[in-house]
Amino acid sequence: MRNAQLTMHSGRPAALCIVLLAAGLLAAACAAAPTPGPTPAIPTAAATLPPATATPTPGPLTVTVIADGQTRRFALPEPLTVNELLAQAGLTVGEFDRLDPPPFTRLADGAVVTLVRVRQTFEIEQVVVPFESQTLKNENLPADSAPLILQPGENGLEEVTYRVVFEDGVQVSRSPIRRVPLKPAVPQIVMVGIQRPFTAAPISGTLTYLSGGNAWLMRGNSSQRTPLTTSGDLDGRVFDLAPDSGWLLVSRAVTESATTFNALYALSLTAASAISTPVSLPVTNTLYAEWSPTQTVTLTVAYSTADKTAGALGWQARNDLWLLNWSEDRRTRRPVFTFDEILPPSFSGAYAWWGTGFAFAPDGLWLAYAQTDSVGVVDLATREKVELARFTAYNLQSDTRAWYPTLRWAEGGWLYTLVHGGPLDQFELPEFSTVFNLVAIAPDSRLQLDLVPRAGMFANPVPSPAGSAATGERPARVAFLLATDPKNPLLTPYRLAVMDRDGSNLRVVFPPEGQPGIEPGVVPAWSPDGRLIALIYQGNLWLLDPGSGESQQLTGDGLTTRVEWGR
Repeated sequence: MRNAQLTMHSGRPAALCIVLLAAGLLAAACAAAPTPGPTPAIPTAAATLPPATATPTPGPLTVTVIADGQTRRFALPEPLTVNELLAQAGLTVGEFDRLDPPPFTRLADGAVVTLVRVRQTFEIEQVVVPFESQTLKNENLPADSAPLILQPGENGLEEVTYRVVFEDGVQVSRSPIRRVPLKPAVPQIVMVGIQRPFTAAPISGTLTYLSGGNAWLMRGNSSQRTPLTTSGDLDGRVFDLAPDSGWLLVSRAVTESATTFNALYALSLTAASAISTPVSLPVTNTLYAEWSPTQTVTLTVAYSTADKTAGALGWQARNDLWLLNWSEDRRTRRPVFTFDEILPPSFSGAYAWWGTGFAFAPDGLWLAYAQTDSVGVVDLATREKVELARFTAYNLQSDTRAWYPTLRWAEGGWLYTLVHGGPLDQFELPEFSTVFNLVAIAPDSRLQLDLVPRAGMFANPVPSPAGSAATGERPARVAFLLATDPKNPLLTPYRLAVMDRDGSNLRVVFPPEGQPGIEPGVVPAWSPDGRLIALIYQGNLWLLDPGSGESQQLTGDGLTTRVEWGR
């Protein structure tokens, strides 16, 4: 049989050709068959072949590339990523170049690719640093007086490195990334008068106070005021007048140091007719410092330190105790400092990070100490601690605050302080007890007198100075702050109260009834003769007579935070 051939012509259906071929083959088979039989059913091409379908051919994609100041359009036979398109276009992407959309984005028809060329350079310049102007308020000058320049300002100089960024050749930013000081700027200090019509009051002895970060001095009367510093950087942690009123011990804040937050200085008050030149003492990071009451040729300062930390509080107390002895070399006239460690650092105990308070006994042989859970004394000769009272530490529920009581000595060796008492009822935990009792303790016999129950956690008792009752006209007394709401020890206002040293004759003397109370933390100061009290009220210095109840405002700037009164 001859081979059959199938040729596809344009316009003739393929199914018809198959039917004709099948018919021819069937006829030949029937003629050759010896015995006719039933004719089988022949399936048609339509029953065995699926209908033909047309496959659409995708058209080209059109995308636009904007780069190097040109706009180019490309017809793509198939979708590409941004990276693939740029490679075909011969474009490279630099380290800082900006590409939109991102490089691995698959492009659709009509997409726009933008390539921005980014370049950066560095420039170094010397830049003038303008000096700052600091204003020192002086209530000794009339408010309408011309400002006085105490220190002329001087510009500084620094080397600044700038990072300059260009996009497609156009500068878009210029920012400093490094500064190197070459010469510090000297601030201009201007004194302005803010004198108010306060009547001048006589001042016995030496009255010093801290206002606006500066130390001030009053002698003779309250109108005679002398600024001891003008830097405005006293942090108030240390502010102690020497027993002979010849020196004032202060601490100055240090800001540009990774390891130091303050430094200790002494201000001479012997010729306080002008701003005093602070004497730098070789002590830093001080939480407590106090002059010894028994000064000789050698000046002695007790102090305790802390470590600067990166936490919210900014420091962690070391709970150490040192004596700094300050003398002068007779040949060179230079200061000579020696150190004596009394207590080594200690980091154990309840809220030890807050530190320890200290106070010299009148004879200079002992130092009282106060921690968050105990009160005692330190024998400077033996370096031994003797605990006098123990109590549950008060829980302020804070990582940046804790509490220990203030300490004040009276003549005769009595120590006036506070102790945290037990809870008022069974539903109050001891650590949250709101009971703070004012007590007097005799260290030699350990006798404790409970003088004022629930006085308040910031009662801050201060006995009148030794010898103030020598004539018998004024009995030895204790000034302290009395809480108006003992159940709210942290926020309650206080009133100044005075009592005899045995707790009798207690009376509230300031402020007058109906006036706002005294803020927590204020410590009163007795005059050298024990007749008057200096007190900070609403940020201003006040003078009052606890006997008559008369009071007089001395300052009006609202910036006073500490006061010391000596002979």
